[in-house]
Amino acid sequence: MWPIRSALFVPAHRRDWVAKAIRVSPGAVILDIEDSVPPQFKPQAMEQLKSEIHELRDADVAAFVRIQPLHDGTAVEVEAAVTQGLTAIVPPKVASAEEVRRLHDLLSYAEGRAGIAHASVGILPLPETAQGMYHAYHLANASPRVRGIHGALSGPVSGDFARAFGFRATGGGEEQLYLASKLVLDSRAGGAMYPIAGIFGTPQDDLAAVERLIRKARDIGYSGVAVMHPSHVAVANAVYRPTPEEVAYFKGLLLAFEAAEKAGLGAVSYQGAMVDYAMLPLAKEVLAEAGRNR
Repeated sequence: MWPIRSALFVPAHRRDWVAKAIRVSPGAVILDIEDSVPPQFKPQAMEQLKSEIHELRDADVAAFVRIQPLHDGTAVEVEAAVTQGLTAIVPPKVASAEEVRRLHDLLSYAEGRAGIAHASVGILPLPETAQGMYHAYHLANASPRVRGIHGALSGPVSGDFARAFGFRATGGGEEQLYLASKLVLDSRAGGAMYPIAGIFGTPQDDLAAVERLIRKARDIGYSGVAVMHPSHVAVANAVYRPTPEEVAYFKGLLLAFEAAEKAGLGAVSYQGAMVDYAMLPLAKEVLAEAGRNR
């Protein structure tokens, strides 16, 4: 299922919202038992996780679970989540590689008890602490389960990342560029090739502002985004879908390079630019993405 272009947060205690989420066609649903669930409803949220994950699996939607920050009860939360169809666990406020390794071990035990393949469940660490942001490379490199670092890009209403880092979000977002880029580089350098950016802090009906943040996330290098409102899923899917112009350009590029190879050349002039082998992987990735979105 990777890369996952759009993920939608759904409070896990709202059982009826899972079907509604499926209808807007996200790549994944993040079943949340952390910030969006009132304390008195957390036991109910945990009880419903497996049935919600199975519903998502049957709809061919990836299932993530955002647990609470690692604590003495994390093993119970992991046990409640691990079942056939669970794609990844999202641990929030991760500060160290040791926490990732501890979660790795808890998942291994839970997978064995559930009778599912070892290492089938991934990890998407949310480094919402200054230590976690600083050590993001080590978080990504701490376990082969880590699929990507879960970063964030914020509008005017800032959350945990802003408080931990100390920035105040502005309309231009320049104050977030270093952190957003660092997390992408740390993720990929650590072997976790699918960093995801949470898109937060914009009015839910301001789709133009949401689109600007999603485009920024894509251009910085995030392989997908996590959003808070169902109406934002279509925006994310559209931003990450190759345009007809991009498809035509890269199809033509591959054809031009194929002709160059037949002529014994390793480079060719295409639409005014020199193209060599280094440009081919991107062309093939874009066309593969277009094929998935037909």
